[in-house]
Amino acid sequence: METTAEFNDNKGLNVKLTKEKIYISATGNEETFALRGLNGVGLYDDLEKYAKEEEEFKRSGKKRKRIKYGLMIFGVLMILSGALLLEGNGERIGDNEGPGMTFGFLLIIGSFFVKNKKKQPVLDSYFKLMLSGGDRQFKFFKSDESSSKIADFINKVEDTLTAYSK
Repeated sequence: METTAEFNDNKGLNVKLTKEKIYISATGNEETFALRGLNGVGLYDDLEKYAKEEEEFKRSGKKRKRIKYGLMIFGVLMILSGALLLEGNGERIGDNEGPGMTFGFLLIIGSFFVKNKKKQPVLDSYFKLMLSGGDRQFKFFKSDESSSKIADFINKVEDTLTAYSK
């Protein structure tokens, strides 16, 4: 069994191509496909899921931003109310403006720690085998380095397949 080409994304997907078969080792399963039963091969990016997650991420970011600015404004108002509560002769009204000002400063400082807890969405990419009985998709981690490797691997598979050599 001489390996013609191999792809490994370092996150769980390993695909080997021989002259007669494709061996796929993914997280949780291993499968073998005969090249004579393969109609095609390609890549699939789940753009619909990515667009939906991106929209949710942006919406949650706007909500967090409103909370952050709301805390800042409320903190500034607490500080101003503590500093401006003076009687006509310049004396303070009461002795407890200090805690209000301290609370205002704490609100402003706390607003800098409000962050979006959701992670930036990631585009899911799949290595797709088109078979006569349906399609099989294997998720892989697509980085700059693995993008060129998977493209080279697919070119080698297409060179090996009889359907592409006509």
